[in-house]
Formats: sequence, structure tokens, C-alpha cells
Amino acid sequence: MVSLTCFNRRFTPKWWMVILSCLFIAVFLRLGFWQLARAEEKKQMLAVQANFAQQAPIIWKSGAARPEQYQQLQVAGNFLPQILLLDNQHYQHQFGYHVLNPLQLNDNQVVLIDRGWVAGDLNRELLPKITVPTAPLALKGYAYYPSDKNWVLGPAYERKKDNVTIIERIDTKLIGQFLHKSVYPFIIRLDKDNAQGYVREWSIVAMPPERHYAYALQWFAMALVILILFIALNLMKKYD
Repeated sequence: MVSLTCFNRRFTPKWWMVILSCLFIAVFLRLGFWQLARAEEKKQMLAVQANFAQQAPIIWKSGAARPEQYQQLQVAGNFLPQILLLDNQHYQHQFGYHVLNPLQLNDNQVVLIDRGWVAGDLNRELLPKITVPTAPLALKGYAYYPSDKNWVLGPAYERKKDNVTIIERIDTKLIGQFLHKSVYPFIIRLDKDNAQGYVREWSIVAMPPERHYAYALQWFAMALVILILFIALNLMKKYD
């Protein structure tokens, strides 16, 4: 057992306390640095989005290079009649769906257009009434690559009507299979000024960097508390 003496105080920690303290401190520090890394990642995402938001949209056609995340685009084509409703989407604490329509480009390939949020029925008995324009359209928006880390329980989609399907996540490969079309791996979030959309208040990040910094501070504070308790509980007067 290690024993140190200084200023009439003896520091003699028990081995089990050393091991537990080091373990908890290491875990809390790791969590703190992970939160810092997440904060920097979110800052970069916001910076990229802000930079693209200031740029004019590029006219994007089939065969062109894949756009970058958040890049402003303009596309032209015709909406297919199918309506995809992304389930469990909330706006101002109200349940609803995001409306996605497949836009067929000139080469018959498809890109999904997110037209925004609509209110839904909690019982899921009544579906929102969605109109699909039939005339050729030129649409502006920004590219968004959905996360492939969203796991769902149960079926990934449910057909409600001939042209309405409720989906639990945006899986472009799966959507391409039941549309019998080639679907690009990104979607386009429709510009807020376009009259063909619904409520469009997308969050670039679910949690802002400031929240991550606050959580990091909490984890570091907990590591400091463990260290202080470890020292205080093992520091005794020299002649105790």
C-alpha cells in the first residue's frame, strides 16, 4: 500500500479506491472529450451549411457529380404520383409527417423531394391530404444525405393506399425497390420560398454545439469531484 506524508498529513489510499477512482475519472474524461469532439463536428456542419446557403444554387442534372451535403441545387422534372410520409416527425410539439415526393428526371432516375412537414392524426386513421403537381417543375433546395444509422423496429414502410406509403426512415435503396426506380442516395429539401411545399423548418443539427460544451463541462466536473473525494477520503492527520 502506498503511503505519502506531507505537512502532518498522511495519504494512504486503499488499492480498491485507487482502481475505482481511476476507472471513473477515465470514463468521465473520455465522455467529456467525446462531447467536445461532437461540438466541433456540429460547428463544422453549421459552418458548411451557412457557407452553401450564401451561394447560388447550381443547376443539377442526371450524370453530374454528386452534390455535397447542404449544397444548393436546382433540378427539373416531373413528380411521380407516389407520396411518401416519413413517420414520427414533430413540429412545435405536434405529431406529423414529412412529405417526400419522387421527382423523375430526364433520364428516368429519381431524386426524393422533401416538401416539408404536415400535421398528422395520432391514431393514424386519417392521412393528410397531399396534392401532387402534375406539370413539369423546376425546384430549388439543398442536398441532404440521410443518416444510415437510424434503426427501426418492425417494417420499414407500410402501404396505406395505392399511392401513399408511410416510411419509418429514409432508405433510398429500399424506396427504389418498391418504386421500381433508380433513386439517388440523397434527398432535396425544398426551398422555403417554393409554393409547392409545407412547413419547412429543418434543424441542421439536433443538438447545438453549446449543449455539447455544457455536457462536456459536466463530465469534467464529475471527474474533478471524484478526484477531490478520493483525496479527501484518504488524507488523514499524521498521528491518526
